[in-house]
Amino acid sequence: MPYGPPPGQVPPARAAATPPRHKKEKSGWGKTALIAIIAGLIGALIILLVMPAIFGVNPYNLIRGKVKTVEPSEEVKVPAQQTNTVSPSSGAVDVSTVAKKVIPSIVNVDVKIPGGEGIGSGVIYNSSGDILTNNHVVDGATSILVSLASGEDLAATVVGTDAQNDIAVIKVNKTGLPAATFSNSANLAVGQLVVALGSPLGFQQTVTSGIISALHRNVPEQTSSGATTGVLTDLIQTDASINPGNSGGALSDSTGAVIGINTLIASQSGGSQGIGFAIPINTAKAVADALIAGKPVSHPYIGVLGQTVDPTVATEFNLPVQSGALVTQVVPGSPAQKAGIVAGDVITNAAGQPVKSIDDLIAIVRTQTVGQTIPVTFFHGSSQKSANVAVSEAPKTIGQ
Repeated sequence: MPYGPPPGQVPPARAAATPPRHKKEKSGWGKTALIAIIAGLIGALIILLVMPAIFGVNPYNLIRGKVKTVEPSEEVKVPAQQTNTVSPSSGAVDVSTVAKKVIPSIVNVDVKIPGGEGIGSGVIYNSSGDILTNNHVVDGATSILVSLASGEDLAATVVGTDAQNDIAVIKVNKTGLPAATFSNSANLAVGQLVVALGSPLGFQQTVTSGIISALHRNVPEQTSSGATTGVLTDLIQTDASINPGNSGGALSDSTGAVIGINTLIASQSGGSQGIGFAIPINTAKAVADALIAGKPVSHPYIGVLGQTVDPTVATEFNLPVQSGALVTQVVPGSPAQKAGIVAGDVITNAAGQPVKSIDDLIAIVRTQTVGQTIPVTFFHGSSQKSANVAVSEAPKTIGQ
């Protein structure tokens, strides 16, 4: 069957076609359209040729797609932002640079004691053979063998020790040693990069890194049985890994200068848990200089023994304050006794500094000068009192 309408019929789409217009109307419309087209072309040509020239662009290049990007002037150019990523092993310089500088000054210390032997570390103090280490490393030693970073082994003797500050100086019969560089430990900041160097568990020339976690820590010294033998004061706390054998080694800053002598760790397992402590090098140097010169090391004291006051202790003894240092014993003839302090008193301030624990009191007293008089505030019963206490040299007994 053929497609499309039957012959003689008009398709529906064309049935409504517009009838033809008058010839004159068609001619007028054509003129208007022609004028509009010409005006449009002229306008486009103006825009194409004139406007680019106003903004410094060659119209020919614009048509060809060769418009050159114009750089901003130096005055308005904004530099791209930079993000510096510093790894945990980096500070002002990389840890490897610190290690290269300090390792030659670090020694391994093997000691023999009655019934056994021990191991520790040391720092070469001067080129004449004096070496810094901990008192507890060489305490009771019958012989000491020092291993230099070069691999040379040398016998050592004890120059002097100071148990209260846990510092000792030993000496080898060799000169020209690579002495360490020492910094000023009074200028330390929490968070700065530190590097620990020594012989943890006997692994010589071990390097670990971390930061200073805290400053001015007071930490009781304890034996393996848990007995407290004293309090080390004003310590540097670090999260750099420190283990048995690191004792006596160096804690260095990012420039390779020694800022402390590693001394102990706080650990429930006996190994590193990120809480290690070092003796500030300013303290270590003062003690070492006195020992090398054959002079006694000064130990300021006021002559009291005590315990820390906390809410439990305050309730148990019906004390008027919740913190402080409870005096449990006063040494006869001591500065504290002469100033009128007795057992049962609670010291809350010394030398203008708050005392919240017995460790605080010990630390404050140890920073004083023998012969100096300091004000002390304390509670006698419920009455607050004050006294001037003359700091004296500590006898060979425990007490502050």
